[in-house]
Amino acid sequence: MPISQGDQLFLLIKSMSKSEKRSFTAYVTRFQDGQDLHYYRLFEELDKQKKLNEPSIIQKLDIKDQTQYSNLKRHLYKQVLTSMRIAQMNKIIDIEIRELLDFVDILYNRGLYLQSLKILHKAKALAQRANNDILYLSIVETEKNIESKHITRTGTNITDALVGFTDKAALSISNASKLSNLRLLLHSYYIQNGHVQSLDEEEKITSFLNENMPPLQMEALSYIEKIYLHQSYVWYYYILLDFVNCRKHAEQWLLIADESNTSMLDPDLYMRGYHYLLTSYFYLSDAINYKIYLDKIELFRKTNYHKFSQNSKIISFLYVHHGRLNYLILTEDYQAGVEIINRTLRRISLYKAKLDPHRIMVFYFKIAWIYLMADQPSKSIDYLNEIFKMEMGTLRRDIQAYSQLMFIMAHYDLSNEQLLDYLIANAKNFFKKSEQVNRVQTQSLKFFTKLIHTPDYERKAVFQDFYTLNKELKTIKYEKRAYLYLDVSQWLEKKLLINNPS
Repeated sequence: MPISQGDQLFLLIKSMSKSEKRSFTAYVTRFQDGQDLHYYRLFEELDKQKKLNEPSIIQKLDIKDQTQYSNLKRHLYKQVLTSMRIAQMNKIIDIEIRELLDFVDILYNRGLYLQSLKILHKAKALAQRANNDILYLSIVETEKNIESKHITRTGTNITDALVGFTDKAALSISNASKLSNLRLLLHSYYIQNGHVQSLDEEEKITSFLNENMPPLQMEALSYIEKIYLHQSYVWYYYILLDFVNCRKHAEQWLLIADESNTSMLDPDLYMRGYHYLLTSYFYLSDAINYKIYLDKIELFRKTNYHKFSQNSKIISFLYVHHGRLNYLILTEDYQAGVEIINRTLRRISLYKAKLDPHRIMVFYFKIAWIYLMADQPSKSIDYLNEIFKMEMGTLRRDIQAYSQLMFIMAHYDLSNEQLLDYLIANAKNFFKKSEQVNRVQTQSLKFFTKLIHTPDYERKAVFQDFYTLNKELKTIKYEKRAYLYLDVSQWLEKKLLINNPS
């Protein structure tokens, strides 16, 4: 995608904080008057606009043709990134390491070999601290290159050590790459298919894990190898609906980060570990431990928010707000859920351009469920309609499918029975196309079909029969997954309670 595209430049500028904009102004005017720089005037005009209006900018800056404008945008984009790189130098350790490597190149080309080696040693220490094996290997290779070409008087010991470092780093990078591939493929499988639905699927995903797991010496693993290994197992057990083992590996993930004191070196990775730990406790229905770890991630976010990058702030919003909603669903405190929904919606609105549709869909699904169980079915329908309007294709067909069922439940609560035959037919067609139909889905549609053709005074028995069937289905391993998305039995209990007041 060409950098000269106006919307990309506009989004970059709008992502800048006030301090970053001040830094950019200082960077531009350090050697020249910013008012005389055409690209800085373009920056000022883009910064003023709330919605991109390029014709207005072209007119104000008296730009003669599109080529001039494209070049100006491209130059401004580069200058903004350069300024931001300088501003982030002491905040992002990888940038600092790469700057040191640039210094090494400059010094080496001037024949200052010993100075180059001195800076390489500093860079190597930073790379170890950052657990960045790829940069570490690059540093060692540069060091080897200098040692092989020049007499540095460092002796044979350093030569042997460099060879040993290289072999160890290369093996670590190879393992980390394979484990990273594994966790990514498992994540992709889940996004496309959800949890396993049969023994055959379970055996296939287990074979896939075993075939792609590299041979590992556990005691020799680097920090990032350990993290990637536990991430892979988290996804594997999550897909298998084994939340006990999923929790254990999420705990190990966090323990490794805590013992290495690396939570702020990669806060996104750290918060992701909390997210999967909370998710495990949610599906294990363990509200006590869930609240303990929810409080911990809330405290981590509150304590370090001022140090977070914008991306980390978005990640913290996703995991903390997701955690809050899940806690209220877990404790069935739906009225409290309604009270905090607006805070979540404001954040979604703020970050919407930077959130992938899948994450927004998950939020809308949880919000719709909270409204439904809080006796606000019309609000539930509003957010289900938002899901239906999203262009998701085959992505997360599971959530789309359970949205169909919730839609029927909400319309039943609104007494829109004249619509239910049509909605049931739509849901049947969707399930048929998705090729992921389970007994909970099919029995739910049979239940609603029977319900709307049963006189009011006989419906209590229909509700009771379906509630009993749900209790049986919950004991079947591959039917349990349906209740992770939509616990129909909760809705049924509420209906039975209404029909049988104490």
